[in-house]
Amino acid sequence: MLNTLKKQFFAGLVIFVPLALTAYLLRIFFLLVSEALLPILMNQQWVHIPEPAGRPISFILTLSLIWFLGIVASNFFGKRLVGWFEAGIHRIPFFRGLYEAIQKVTEAFFGVNPIYQSAVLVEYPRKGVYTFGFVTSQISGKVFQSEEPHYCVFIPTVPNPTSGILLYIAQSETIPLTLSIEEAAKILVSHGYVPIQEGAVKRI
Repeated sequence: MLNTLKKQFFAGLVIFVPLALTAYLLRIFFLLVSEALLPILMNQQWVHIPEPAGRPISFILTLSLIWFLGIVASNFFGKRLVGWFEAGIHRIPFFRGLYEAIQKVTEAFFGVNPIYQSAVLVEYPRKGVYTFGFVTSQISGKVFQSEEPHYCVFIPTVPNPTSGILLYIAQSETIPLTLSIEEAAKILVSHGYVPIQEGAVKRI
């Protein structure tokens, strides 16, 4: 009876934890987005907004503003305007570095052109041991006094794949995969519980 109850509890836990974490992260996202315009809405004097309605209205308006900025930045004049705005920011010493760092991180996760080009296997931290890497760019081997092109490969940590180390590796020392970036990320986050399917490795 005790073993049965234990199995049932852990079976329920497997269902509850992902749902609870997803709900928590959605709540955090809602709070962060709605906070952007909330002080302005609640302190303006033109329209009375009940306090319980403040956050939902701010959330909707913020998403609408983001969408509008995307429309503006997608046309010719909008791109020029954004370029002038960024040129002004680049003249501010400390704020320039902060803005560029946040911009690069945002582009990496939400940009039209993803930062990761493909998923590969590399022998790390020693020969005979393999780990996932994400190719971010390709550079000439002349930088490393080699005729062979080199990959810039990001090696993520587990279970947080947003942190890791950056390696420059010869192209021949990487093993290309048929896995998408999302599929490789699932394997990493699951601590390898999600297996690599046969045929995922193009060559060894």
